[in-house]
Amino acid sequence: MVRFIFDGIMNGMGDKMGLTSLDDRGRVVIPKELREKLGLRPDQRFLVEVRGEEIVLKPALDVEKFIAELKGCIHGSRIRPHELKEIWGVKHAHH
Repeated sequence: MVRFIFDGIMNGMGDKMGLTSLDDRGRVVIPKELREKLGLRPDQRFLVEVRGEEIVLKPALDVEKFIAELKGCIHGSRIRPHELKEIWGVKHAHH
């Protein structure tokens, strides 16, 4: 059995908050109530992770937004934003 888990969207009992299916092209539709709750938008990218028999979807990091937010936090630092991401273990969706 494969369960799709939208990271952080399970209740304390581990119950699903939506039901979906896999189509013949491998696509899964995230139920509208979950998309709205998480603020998901069309063309948003996700990291896909396998945990045992579960598939976990995590919104991918918007690299440009992350770098822009860091610029005000690292005045006088010799560490460039992309190096700081590596230190923090931030992974790119396309890698």
